[in-house]
Amino acid sequence: MEDVFTSEELEATARETGFYRRESKVRPSVFFDLLMYDMSSGESKSLSQLSIEARSEHDIGVTKQGIDKKFNEHTLSFLKKLIETQLSVELDLHLDAGWLSSFNRVPIKDGTRFHLPEEYKDYLPGSGGSGSKAGACIQFEFDLKSGKIEVMDLTASNKPDVKDALEFLDNVKKGDLIIRDLGYYAFKSFINIIKKEAFFISRLGAKTNVFEMRSGNYKKLDFKAVYHQMKRCKQSRIYKNIFIGSEEKIPVRLAIELMPDDVYEERMRKIKKLHTKKGYQTSEEYKFLARFNLFITNVTKEVLPDKVISSLYRMRWQIELIFKIWKSVFGIHHVRKMKYQRWLCLLHFKLLMMIINWNIIMAQRNYHYRWKGKLLSLNKCFKTLFDNIYRLRETLRLGQKGIVKFIKWVNRILNENHWIERKKNKLGLENIFYIMFCKSNIYAYI
Repeated sequence: MEDVFTSEELEATARETGFYRRESKVRPSVFFDLLMYDMSSGESKSLSQLSIEARSEHDIGVTKQGIDKKFNEHTLSFLKKLIETQLSVELDLHLDAGWLSSFNRVPIKDGTRFHLPEEYKDYLPGSGGSGSKAGACIQFEFDLKSGKIEVMDLTASNKPDVKDALEFLDNVKKGDLIIRDLGYYAFKSFINIIKKEAFFISRLGAKTNVFEMRSGNYKKLDFKAVYHQMKRCKQSRIYKNIFIGSEEKIPVRLAIELMPDDVYEERMRKIKKLHTKKGYQTSEEYKFLARFNLFITNVTKEVLPDKVISSLYRMRWQIELIFKIWKSVFGIHHVRKMKYQRWLCLLHFKLLMMIINWNIIMAQRNYHYRWKGKLLSLNKCFKTLFDNIYRLRETLRLGQKGIVKFIKWVNRILNENHWIERKKNKLGLENIFYIMFCKSNIYAYI
């Protein structure tokens, strides 16, 4: 926090980026405070409200036109530099719990999309057609073990996730366990992960060629036959060693989970609706694939027993929770009519505040998990910090002394009633961390 919140650091960064080149009554710390006031509720304040706030809180007379001029490329550079500083923060503690201890990092990535006013289409084009003509996507990746944010990028919403996966091949490091959604499914990406001596858990793509080795020959796996065999033997889950790919074949382990009939029927209703909209025919092979949840991994059975594969993949839902928090708490998808440069600056400020809050929560999470064996709830923590944004404004005014006071308050308040609630008959993140594999093949959730 010291790298962002002190007036000295703000002014140094402002001068470095050209945001503050000459003396002005709206100093960087004042402007920063106005931005905090702007995001203190779900929707942006008007320029007139910002002008009134500057007068009432800082005794500075500045017109709404004067404030509007502040939202330019130099301001954006200023905010991006602050974001870069926060992204470089190294969190001291790691979660070395359960099955995660076998890997150096466990990066989880996904993107969240939202519509923008049509006037922004030349900057951030949307999907078009029946969708929005303008839209944004925030690509977000973090390490589940350390909590460190690895990637936070703003792109147009019409950019496919799979393209993003191919652009970030160099980000994979030896010993990583990469967990990805189907949107990032790319055969080249799997090849790259293996070459980097890293690992992956992924859903199996519907169009992927799947083979078994029989008598020294590759035989295509018949999912129709697999379905009938599982129904006949009353099996809900089986595991196979398979190969994926057409020309170059990758050896992986496949976890096959048979879905209940009601889940399958709901899934098929959605698939048929989508295929009809796009003019596709739903093949018989696809219909049988839809009866399963299919997970693949290149991690050996000695490191991850079969039954752990799908449980670890389900940690990916954590990122969906984060996106929900961004929208419900920070309101990143709420866009009132304003010039594009102003919206872009306000969005980057929200991203900055989300990162700062994230780093605070992760540091607290790692500390408390190490000493208490309990995990903090991201949702509860973000809501509390957002509801108390006025404390951050006070922190900025008090400088170093205020930061120390704020951190003490955070440590005390998050230690009270901010834990993940364990839900009956539901496998949650904390359960996955605690999962134990016994020699008797019984999984115990402590």
